[in-house]
Amino acid sequence: MQLSGAVDKVSNSALTPLNAADRAAVIKAVRADDTGRTVPVSRQSRQIQVLSKWALAADVSKQLSQTDQTERNIRQAYQALENLRRQLNAPGNSKLSAQQQQQAQQQLAQLEQKLAHSSSGLNADLTPASMQPAPLKASLGSNIDLLSERRQNEQVSILLGRSGSAVSISLPAGQSAEQNLHTVQQAFAQQQISVSSDNQQLYFSAEARDARKLQEPWLISGQGVRVAAGNPVSVKLQAADSTLAQLGKAAATADNVQAYSQQIQLAQQQLKDALGKVQAQRAALQAQLVAISQSQNDNTELNALSQQLRIAMQGGSKSAVSVVMSQANITRSLVEFGLG
Repeated sequence: MQLSGAVDKVSNSALTPLNAADRAAVIKAVRADDTGRTVPVSRQSRQIQVLSKWALAADVSKQLSQTDQTERNIRQAYQALENLRRQLNAPGNSKLSAQQQQQAQQQLAQLEQKLAHSSSGLNADLTPASMQPAPLKASLGSNIDLLSERRQNEQVSILLGRSGSAVSISLPAGQSAEQNLHTVQQAFAQQQISVSSDNQQLYFSAEARDARKLQEPWLISGQGVRVAAGNPVSVKLQAADSTLAQLGKAAATADNVQAYSQQIQLAQQQLKDALGKVQAQRAALQAQLVAISQSQNDNTELNALSQQLRIAMQGGSKSAVSVVMSQANITRSLVEFGLG
């Protein structure tokens, strides 16, 4: 929906911060009066600026509410890990008993389930979800070994699902596992995929925009040394465990209390880092909200607009339904914030 050229020039900066639905609602609410007569350009500009600020303030307030909820979840998760660490570090305990291992697994599973909800505001790697989508991480099954030293040269080709992307890897004979890892990393870097290893297990990581390359099965072909010769082999990568799931698995095999306690502390440090980012985001949102409220005293104008809408609705005019829908769209963020 477009306004006149004059109004566009005056109001563009006011409408830009809004999403498409709010922009359309603001324009629709101020463009014409009950009889369909065009509202004066100066009045349109004023109304758009007022309602745009109102909608923007509501959106920022909603983000603040979500940020506060994320901070509470981070603090609760940190405290849950601290309680677990203290339980395991009871005086006289140097090794984890089978019962302690089971208790740790149960508590971590419960915490992971709680943080798995989108409302938690945290990604699986305990980073703030509101910052940016977490990178997708996946591992290649141990039945395909691209790292061990071999006596023969081999060329391995990998088609990354239906993305149309492909990787070609040349692994010379006699090359060490460390050198092979470097070769694999270089090959996948061209597809914006990072590679790491742990105990000869390969792990792949890609940003959200390239996640499809790791989500769909790969077609891998080789010359019979590392990959069976003949038809390509279809391999589906396994999604990497979350930070808490990794802690849970570690508990099943951990026997040294001090070593496992240090692993818990690493997860706590991740939560501390996340807390710092969330607090910085909250401060920025609060500053933005203050700037919006101080930029102009819009209460008088906003009250006047609300009165105009009320008169239109009470008068039973043909545009009453349109007015109601427009006002509802504009205030959507406020309602969500109030319910949230």
